[in-house]
Amino acid sequence: MARKKDEQTSKQYVCPYCFSKVDMSAVHFVCTGSSCAKVFASTVFSTRDESKKMYVSKDGLHEIDYEKTMAFGKDPFSSNAIVAKQHIIRNSSGICDVCKRPAYLRVCPTCHNQIPNGAEEEGNKIFVILGPKGVGKSHYIAVLINQLKNAIATEFNGVLNAANDTTTIRYRDVYYHRLYEEKRKLEPTLSFGASDDSREPLIFYFRILNGEKPLMFTFAFFDTAGEDLVSADKMRMLNLNAFISMASGIVYLVDPMQVKYINQRIHVDDKPQVGPSATDILNNICQIIRNNRKIKAKEKIDIPIAVSFTKSDVLFKIPENEEESKVLFGLNSSLHIPREYGKIDNENFEQIDAELEEYIRRTIGPEFIQLVNGFKTHSYFAVSALGCNPTGHTLPRGVSPMRVEDPFIWLLSKEGLR
Repeated sequence: MARKKDEQTSKQYVCPYCFSKVDMSAVHFVCTGSSCAKVFASTVFSTRDESKKMYVSKDGLHEIDYEKTMAFGKDPFSSNAIVAKQHIIRNSSGICDVCKRPAYLRVCPTCHNQIPNGAEEEGNKIFVILGPKGVGKSHYIAVLINQLKNAIATEFNGVLNAANDTTTIRYRDVYYHRLYEEKRKLEPTLSFGASDDSREPLIFYFRILNGEKPLMFTFAFFDTAGEDLVSADKMRMLNLNAFISMASGIVYLVDPMQVKYINQRIHVDDKPQVGPSATDILNNICQIIRNNRKIKAKEKIDIPIAVSFTKSDVLFKIPENEEESKVLFGLNSSLHIPREYGKIDNENFEQIDAELEEYIRRTIGPEFIQLVNGFKTHSYFAVSALGCNPTGHTLPRGVSPMRVEDPFIWLLSKEGLR
């Protein structure tokens, strides 16, 4: 018997893969039958059903995932079309039109990625990580996931799970193995438009047993290339505006070595060149959000943002001269004070926020501060994913993270974590 539409909830769910708003009463389903996809393809091919021919390969041997192919920007009528591994039911009945059995695997109707059980009750809060080229997003993501899984989950009575095998395998092979086991720096991220992997986020579910009602968060880690954020037009062209504007929270990374004022005064080995303007890229992000969410110039953006200095371990060195002392954190810095374990240490976060706001005002400039103040909820952090300066492409001392979890703990506190 087909499911009655009024038995399904109409609550919207934000897909963490394509960032479409999904009406939960209009989802698609996937049949787990082993032969339904082939039977569907051969039936449509033999009957020459014009209404369904876009879902079948030209030779009639395969069912084509038309929606996912389009979501990846490919031609569904070409050899690049994505083949459906299992038959897709493109209505909300939940009954396979081939084998007539119920299907229980729900997928997003836009990109056909799986919708997790409990999406209606628990919802999903999606957080994204952004920043200029060379800021260290890949290293931050890799280390943050490891910290969340092995330390923060225990600290806050929770569990972090990968959403699917693709995330598990990709994190292990591309990030963890190279960084933690081989002790090598990660490869630069390819552009969102040049690599299918860049379009496929790492999706993790973080479930916290917080009182009577558990908290459920979705972390969608898009390892975006910094060059994809250089203009609002490019972000729109690559459809990055969708996931940025739909985020529940943003971690915006800034590399202090790329800031001209700091770069000219600090003495470190293998010092990079001054990088893209953190102010300009944040301004592009603000434009995208305001346009997509129709937020007026005088109104504050209602997405919490955690502005975080990466590679900040270099700012704790002993100053070699007076000029260098202007850009280093001294022994009295609030960053030396550890946060209280197992709770949201707002006092510690507020001390760090006040110190870094003044530091950023001096080093980056008041225009950057004004952009951040355009967000209703914001805070400043200093983190280090690696905890040391690499020697070429290797990490002889391994990974020693510093406060990488602070921005995420702060963001989770805005969503009910205590």
